[in-house]
Amino acid sequence: MNLQDIQFNKKEPMYPQLSRHIKKLILADELKHYEELPSRRELALQLSINPNTVQKAYKQLEDEGIIKTISNVKSVVIVNEKILEKLRSEMIEETMKEFVKECQTSGLDFQQTIVWLTKLWNT
Repeated sequence: MNLQDIQFNKKEPMYPQLSRHIKKLILADELKHYEELPSRRELALQLSINPNTVQKAYKQLEDEGIIKTISNVKSVVIVNEKILEKLRSEMIEETMKEFVKECQTSGLDFQQTIVWLTKLWNT
């Protein structure tokens, strides 16, 4: 998986999807501490998207302390245990929300959902 592997979902704005994708790459240890990210323009060209979309994703990540922009020239990844724990929690919550939504859509009640979760846990 790399930055170019993202598949955008048309139901959601692109910049949060790009932000999530970068977070997943960090969790997978494919983006390392202080690794330089492509420039906004370069990544926009690679992904065939608007540079403003990349700018918004980078800004969101910077606001969360996950990347740092140096001299308005380059952006680098910032990784530490606190950030990794935050990213893990976010990803687990997102996955669990999707799981619960699928269970509800399928007509399962809370107890049936717990049964499924228990089955999955034990596999």
